[in-house]
Amino acid sequence: MNIRKLLGLPDLLDVRSVVCVQPHPDDNEVGAAGTLLALAERGCKIIFVTITDGGAGVPNLTMSREEIVEIRREERLNAGRLLGVSEQLEMGFPDAGQYTEEKIVQRLIPILREHRPELVMTVDPWMPYEAHPDHIKTGHAVAQAMLFSGNNATQRGVGEPYTVPQIAFYASSHPNTYIDVTPYWERKLSAILAHKSQFENAEWPLLSNFFAYQAQQLYQAGYTEVRIDEARYAEAFKLLSVRQLHFFPTALYS
Repeated sequence: MNIRKLLGLPDLLDVRSVVCVQPHPDDNEVGAAGTLLALAERGCKIIFVTITDGGAGVPNLTMSREEIVEIRREERLNAGRLLGVSEQLEMGFPDAGQYTEEKIVQRLIPILREHRPELVMTVDPWMPYEAHPDHIKTGHAVAQAMLFSGNNATQRGVGEPYTVPQIAFYASSHPNTYIDVTPYWERKLSAILAHKSQFENAEWPLLSNFFAYQAQQLYQAGYTEVRIDEARYAEAFKLLSVRQLHFFPTALYS
């Protein structure tokens, strides 16, 4: 049973507005840049929300944390321009710091109520073996904010309650939606490389080959009926309705 279809929700590429919440300044590009390019091409309004300042992302002891934060901010803005992002918001929590999920939820609910997106996108916090606390906290907080954004009892007087219809988790171990991003692959890599502090190094050839291999495997998983010789690339998501985020044991298999 496809709950999303029963609820009349649009397919991922048919949404007209999306809020993409990332733990660090480069996560949206790595997880979903091809899909975001396809959405932008279709006229979708894309808003980035970045939870942390990225200050722990450069192991360079000659630079101050403030310098690293500013570098990563500029890289994020440059990457967003390549993807057609309409607006960028930042929470500025310390990268790998001691902030809480509750703090993210409190600040995210007003954003969802103001922008009223048809879809929220974020990293999947339930990916097995995910050890980074920023990823875990961000994914959990986004799911919680979706539940409470439409509740009149939460954050009274902070915007008109609004329920986001559905969520797309990238970097998911249990995807149910595959997007062919072959036409956007090179532009996805360019958006990733806009984060020079993270990827412009000796490891990039190996890492870019891994990205390509992974995307080819996802294409084969999502488009099993297609048999072609040239390389094809896909991004994968766990796409769920807001109803599947609470007391819905079969969501894993949806």
